[in-house]
Amino acid sequence: MQRLVRRLDRWLIEQRRATLMSQFAACGENVSIQMPVVINHADHLRVGARVSINAFVHIWALGGVTIGDDTLIASHVAITSLTHDPHAELFSASSQTRPVVIGRNVWIGTHAVILPGVTIGDGAIIGAGAVVTKDVAPRTVVVGVPAALRP
Repeated sequence: MQRLVRRLDRWLIEQRRATLMSQFAACGENVSIQMPVVINHADHLRVGARVSINAFVHIWALGGVTIGDDTLIASHVAITSLTHDPHAELFSASSQTRPVVIGRNVWIGTHAVILPGVTIGDGAIIGAGAVVTKDVAPRTVVVGVPAALRP
């Protein structure tokens, strides 16, 4: 009985993963998504080939999120292209979108946060727990809050 339940669980997880990926604006080959993940507005998400998205990642893609080929996203990462106007009288009525672009061969460490409007260059490394508020140049390593070049 336990074996049957485990097989059913694996089948349900695979069905959810396949359904989610079919909603993406674009999806390359050999994409790995370890469930559970939450992707809001998946139809605004473009994922390259051989991308790995680990468990407990949350992506808010309404403003457009692009993830380049061969990128690794560790668990508990948050990527958002949606924010609010800090000058608005009523924050909840002031949604703003700004696209996020993550280059090729990027490694994003666990618990990192990528904020709206950020572009991360090819080959960059985002350290665990970093909060990325500005663009990251190619082949650089950033860490900390806010994320800055590693000393």
